[in-house]
Amino acid sequence: MAKKRKLRQEGVLLICTLLVIICGIILVVPPLFQPQQSEFQDSELYKKMVSSENIDELLAQKGINIGESTKIRSLLRDKLPAGLFLSTFDITLDKLTVKYALTERSACTEEEYADFWSEENCRQIVMYNSSALFALVRNLDIIEINVEGYKYPSCFITRDESTTFFDNRALDEISTAEDWQQILITDGVDNKDRRDAFFAAHPLTPDTDA
Repeated sequence: MAKKRKLRQEGVLLICTLLVIICGIILVVPPLFQPQQSEFQDSELYKKMVSSENIDELLAQKGINIGESTKIRSLLRDKLPAGLFLSTFDITLDKLTVKYALTERSACTEEEYADFWSEENCRQIVMYNSSALFALVRNLDIIEINVEGYKYPSCFITRDESTTFFDNRALDEISTAEDWQQILITDGVDNKDRRDAFFAAHPLTPDTDA
């Protein structure tokens, strides 16, 4: 009788041990086989850029006129990255001037603002937002983007110049979410060589006087 009880206890112990091992495998092993993503792909900034819903909403605005300031403001504040930090924008004929800074609307501290505008984030946002605006606003020919905390020797980006950073493809010809993803993001902002070329023409450095 005692021998049967001992065998039963050992059986229960064995089953419990196996369950613990199986649970451990379930919890630990799957992450090992998940594809590694770049830091850029893990960021909220990237998710907003590639969100199919967000891209569809952007394309719904395609062909707007630069004089439609309410729609331009909506694009900058609500649809494009860094909208919470939109400080001012100004329209003069065919030119759009945009400034990003620490705003009351963002409800961020100076430290959080500085963390958000890391140099790489800044590069991605400036390149993406300027390119997206050329794709959407039909009579926009010049964009000037300024980010508080950085200085640019030159940041006047023209429509003709922008095509040189996208394999000479005219951005205003983008008409589908697939084109947007491939041309603006995969072959553009997410391509280090293209970003480097963009900022070789428009270098930025931290503004030590800011």
